[in-house]
Amino acid sequence: MSEGKRAKSLPHKTKSKPITYYLVLIIKLLSYDLVLWFFNLVIHTFFRDVQSRGSFNIPTRGPVIFVIAPHHNQFVDGLVVMAKVKEHSGRRIAFLIAKKSYDRRIIGEGAKLCSAIPVERAQDLLKKGTGKIYVDKEDNRIIRGEGTKFNAECQVKGLIGLPNSLGNGSIQEIFDDEKILLKKPFSSPREEIQQRIDEKLHAGTEFKIAPHIDNHVVFQNVFTHLNDGKVLGIFPEGGSHDRPDLLPLKPGVAIMALGAIAQQIEEVNAAAAGSSEREEVVPVSIVPVGLSYFHPHKFRSRVVIEFGKPIIVDEKMAEQYESNSREAVDKLLKIITLGLKEVTMTCNDYETLMVLQAARRLYTSGNRDNIPLPMVIEMNRRLIKGYEMYKNEPDVIQLKEAVLQYNKKLRDLNLHDHQVESLDTSNRVSNFWRFTTRFFKFSLFMGLSLPGIFLFSPVFIISRRISRKKAKEALAASVVKIKAKDVLSTWKILVAMVLAPMLYIFWSVIGTILIVKSKILGEYQPSVWIIFVIFYGWAVLTTYASLRMGEIGIDYYKSLAPLFLSMLSINEDRFQIEKLKETREELREKVNAFCNKFGPGMFDDFEQFYKKYNGTTDDEEFDVITAQKQQAENQFSKLQRQTSASSLDFNLSNLSDIPIFAAADLEQANDVNLTKESEEIERGESQQDNKEANEETVEQLNNVTKSTDGPKMRVRKAMKEKYSNLQ
Repeated sequence: MSEGKRAKSLPHKTKSKPITYYLVLIIKLLSYDLVLWFFNLVIHTFFRDVQSRGSFNIPTRGPVIFVIAPHHNQFVDGLVVMAKVKEHSGRRIAFLIAKKSYDRRIIGEGAKLCSAIPVERAQDLLKKGTGKIYVDKEDNRIIRGEGTKFNAECQVKGLIGLPNSLGNGSIQEIFDDEKILLKKPFSSPREEIQQRIDEKLHAGTEFKIAPHIDNHVVFQNVFTHLNDGKVLGIFPEGGSHDRPDLLPLKPGVAIMALGAIAQQIEEVNAAAAGSSEREEVVPVSIVPVGLSYFHPHKFRSRVVIEFGKPIIVDEKMAEQYESNSREAVDKLLKIITLGLKEVTMTCNDYETLMVLQAARRLYTSGNRDNIPLPMVIEMNRRLIKGYEMYKNEPDVIQLKEAVLQYNKKLRDLNLHDHQVESLDTSNRVSNFWRFTTRFFKFSLFMGLSLPGIFLFSPVFIISRRISRKKAKEALAASVVKIKAKDVLSTWKILVAMVLAPMLYIFWSVIGTILIVKSKILGEYQPSVWIIFVIFYGWAVLTTYASLRMGEIGIDYYKSLAPLFLSMLSINEDRFQIEKLKETREELREKVNAFCNKFGPGMFDDFEQFYKKYNGTTDDEEFDVITAQKQQAENQFSKLQRQTSASSLDFNLSNLSDIPIFAAADLEQANDVNLTKESEEIERGESQQDNKEANEETVEQLNNVTKSTDGPKMRVRKAMKEKYSNLQ
């Protein structure tokens, strides 16, 4: 194509942008970096350790979608991912965020400065309807009203919801003011919730209504964002939760990638009309991101973020998306779900997760003084996989019960598993000396931290109370949360961000007044503002130093309990301690036997994995080795969740009805098809064979869509050339 023709078909490419455009762009970038720098300080203050794994999987150029799960820590999750992506790749993520959160004061202002894209959700617009509703006795999809105004208040494709977040239904047809037809009846997979739904609908209940939300504009904004070579972040589970397993994913994330490619193809084809030359389409990379927290709601806890291998959505995903958009989206979503399962720890219930984590501690006891966090995550994941495959075996059931009893015994004695190994009743004099020494160190460091504790104690107390109150409110309004622990850390941080500066100002004012009034500095007394700034800095440094000292003191404190028991225990307690140690050793042998019997090769790379995280193995080289082994293990993986088998078409002309987020708190179980259908790959194939099989699956997702909206043509030649240079 000649330059003249190119300029004619794409006139906006030849026009130089005004200087104000570049000024606004620079301001946005600086604002993003400044906000991220501040929140990075907040994150590293709240968490004691933030580690990442697989950072080399982050594409340095081209459009990228980071798909993040599980969503266990509300707004904190996004901050952790933003900070690590910026640190490792220099790229800036724009998150999809609920409009309700986007409009909040602190959260909303931060989201706007970080170029977040707001998404309106119907459940956020629910309001009380007039009258009461009942379920029809013959058809549970028909809802009848008493004193209702369905024609005036409801919309087709809108929502009608039950009180206390018991569920909602999509309206398929409105017959009159007192009769509507739902797309699917109200239901819940939890028996107790279903019973409450039935009771309310048969007795008559108040209800809520929400209008139909047109997501077409949001999708177009996302397509533009991606086709400009930018980065997008999304939590496909929807709202945050504290469940041990992943919530079902909605098709929005798959449509975003496929739709962006489809729109690019249209623009490229239109630009190349009448010419033999054709620009290349830039593929979209979908990067699965797993977040693993160790007590996410607790101050100074730890977190590991893992970046999975990118899923490439390219021009070849055209043919099937054009002929069958639903099937293409469903297949891509399966691949995304599989990718997320490979970087997350998911378990069916909390009790089993606790048992498997205890089993991992038993397996590693005595092997390493300090197991790296990424290794802990990997071992937990492999144990979960092995357990899910063989959980019905008699010896596995017996082992689970034994570990449960062991955990109960530890709780009764107020001990942790790692403390059992240090219990020793053989030499009381030695134990007394160690106890005295560590108690002295504990007292010393805690004494050094007292000034900061005193200065900052109002923040600790108030943030704790407010976060617990917010957790109760969130739990009452949700049917998916267990204890609503996912909101605790967010509210602790928000309260601290508001109260800490106020508290520092208060103490600085008090100190300044005392210095000025007492005239202790005499003729050398500086100005009031200098004194104030000095006191403010002193307050901040004091709390930080106290934080570091307190951490060391707490570490010594945790070692005192087993020493105390070993030193002062009577004969009966000494027998109990010895019995506990024997029980632990027996369990350790059983766990080893489980791994040897049911997971050959499950931990055969223990030494290499350990060396990698101690700087002796190249990161990328190890990933190739690990990938080959995990590839065989992944063949056992089963996709237990899929998108709903709705009648929606997922092409670009029908985006208004596509849900972007899973409505985690209000989504009905019947909107998500929790099928047990899975795709199993033959075992024993080489890594190359699996790669070719995956590429074959991706090729089936080919996507070329004829959009009815006639989007504005945008061919980004510079970005495509840069991307091609990376290949």
